[in-house]
Amino acid sequence: MARSAPPPGFGQMGATGLIFGLAMTHLLPFRFSAILLLGLGLLPGCCANNVCDCPGEAQADAIKLAFSQTDFPIRTDLDTIVLQRYPLVIVPASGTNPGTKPETVTLVRSVTQAYDTIVINNSTPFAQVSTAKLDQYQYYVRYFPASPTPRKKRPAFALVIDKVTLRGNLDGNGCCTCYTNTQKGITTRKDSTASDATALTANLKPNPVFTITK
Repeated sequence: MARSAPPPGFGQMGATGLIFGLAMTHLLPFRFSAILLLGLGLLPGCCANNVCDCPGEAQADAIKLAFSQTDFPIRTDLDTIVLQRYPLVIVPASGTNPGTKPETVTLVRSVTQAYDTIVINNSTPFAQVSTAKLDQYQYYVRYFPASPTPRKKRPAFALVIDKVTLRGNLDGNGCCTCYTNTQKGITTRKDSTASDATALTANLKPNPVFTITK
């Protein structure tokens, strides 16, 4: 039986359809990849325009010291406070070795500021070294008693912070990551000569203010 002839132009149309089909087969994966890359490219742009709000993050690790008004009733005793920061391991002086030298900050205050809190944070009042937090150091707090006169030239010990304990978490939503403190505490002695057996540990997570007593 004789075959019927294809309609006019069928060969040209068939070839065109075949080429179009092959082209779409190769283009579909490309379109998917392009859309995926476009989406990934837009995400950083969205994050770059997003201002992260992390309330309290800057003060999350801070500890605050305040002198007891009962134990330190003379305001002029507290007009000059000396803070010293030591590394956790102190090397004593020996022979030609001068030993570990502390970093020192002197706070000069008015009598009206005598009972204001003193903030020790990761970057204040001492500069932060690399990423080290305040739990990498111990702190000595001294003051200059105003009496008996003349005022003593050497400051007296108010407090030694042997250890700062910090714990925290980083929580984020893809664009923003905020730090939250989960544990904060200090181990203290009255002065550097006091026995370790007299050391006290205070939990400052509920309230970051530690009251210095005599």
